[in-house]
Amino acid sequence: MTSLVSGQGNLRLVPSVALRPPRARRALSLVERVELWAQRRRERRALMQAPDLVLKDLGLSRADAVREGDKPFWRG
Repeated sequence: MTSLVSGQGNLRLVPSVALRPPRARRALSLVERVELWAQRRRERRALMQAPDLVLKDLGLSRADAVREGDKPFWRG
């Protein structure tokens, strides 16, 4: 589906975006949350220690790995 939009003296068709309400998220138990945090910590440590060749295979730079590795474990 498209919508007709005017801008700067001309008309154009642009795709319409259907907005949906956000999905309901299931509440995590305390144990599940701690397990998730531990998993994030392990994965971020592994990413920080990965050689540049592995990061390149993943399509990441060293800066990307450092940025992700510096995040606190509670942030997704």
